[in-house]
Amino acid sequence: MSLFLTLGACASAPGPISQAELPPTGAITYLPPLAEVTLVTASGQREPQSDSSETARINLANALSNAVPADAFDQSDEGQERAKFLAIKLEEAAVNPGPVQTSEVDTPEHLVALIQVRFDVESSASKLLQGGLNLMFGGVPGPDGIDQTAQIALFAQGTDDLVWSRTLVAQDPRTPDDAERLINELIATSSQDTEF
Repeated sequence: MSLFLTLGACASAPGPISQAELPPTGAITYLPPLAEVTLVTASGQREPQSDSSETARINLANALSNAVPADAFDQSDEGQERAKFLAIKLEEAAVNPGPVQTSEVDTPEHLVALIQVRFDVESSASKLLQGGLNLMFGGVPGPDGIDQTAQIALFAQGTDDLVWSRTLVAQDPRTPDDAERLINELIATSSQDTEF
């Protein structure tokens, strides 16, 4: 009985991972959100879940389209390609969550927002294994490297230079309600004193 009670400790409550300064002011155009759902097995292997990732992406895009004006959401093919390009650029830069703008003078008038969500899901076997290890050795169960994060990054419209970013603990984007709550939180985080 206690084995199953320990499994509940695997879930973490949504909330900010890091605190950063307020985002820069300026009009924001949101790109189509990116989502990656991965199954973490008992052996620690990571298996991409393409169907779940697509479901998460659709849920996030629907939530975003309901949350911002139509002209503030670039749903075009070019917007999707730009989102992928900026995601690669962000990963290559290995940017830590937090403000990266150089000065107030350098803040552009128009910003482009990239939203990307990574959501690891533990397999049933992994949860049982981690729960058993918890009983034997104590501590909080869960394999190393579980990633359930949502990042929003603001780039300069004309140059694609990174201006600001923030990372939060992600809710499950595979469910529409959680995707909506997550999008609303990310928008609120990025749009303080800004215009759409």
